[in-house]
Amino acid sequence: MLNGLDVVVFINFFIKYYIPPMIANAMPVLISKGRPIDFGKKFIDGKRLLGDGKTWEGLVTGLLGGSLASIVVSTYLRQSSFIPISVLASFMALIGDILESFIKRRLGIKRGEPLPILDQLDFAIAATLTYAILGYMKEVALDYIIMALLIILIMHLTTNVIAYLMKLKDRPW
Repeated sequence: MLNGLDVVVFINFFIKYYIPPMIANAMPVLISKGRPIDFGKKFIDGKRLLGDGKTWEGLVTGLLGGSLASIVVSTYLRQSSFIPISVLASFMALIGDILESFIKRRLGIKRGEPLPILDQLDFAIAATLTYAILGYMKEVALDYIIMALLIILIMHLTTNVIAYLMKLKDRPW
């Protein structure tokens, strides 16, 4: 059970490490069309590398959103030196989502079809690994990371339903 101080520390941890990658991951849904990152190319298995859902415009929009969120969050926390790390984590979150699309194509899962858990956490896992590789997760308790991932899972499912209801997404997952 978290006491009051732990809750504040966790909230600041969550905001610092996960809000920019979450925003980066959410922004591409605002771009309905664009040029596919894979240029329509197929992998050696004859399937598209990524598909039409991963576009250059979406990648740039996500990176811009994550970068802006990094600036806002780092300014709020008075940790401007964290901006480049947060921007990198936002970019890697987008790469994690792209990698997940590659995996889905290899598994024969079509664009828009679900791959539970990985669909919701691909970007957060990539961001977490980025922070860990850069040495920013050494002092973080594992239960904070697990709790953050559970919150992200719930938030992702909820926001996807909202985006579906707003007709920003074709499916509620």
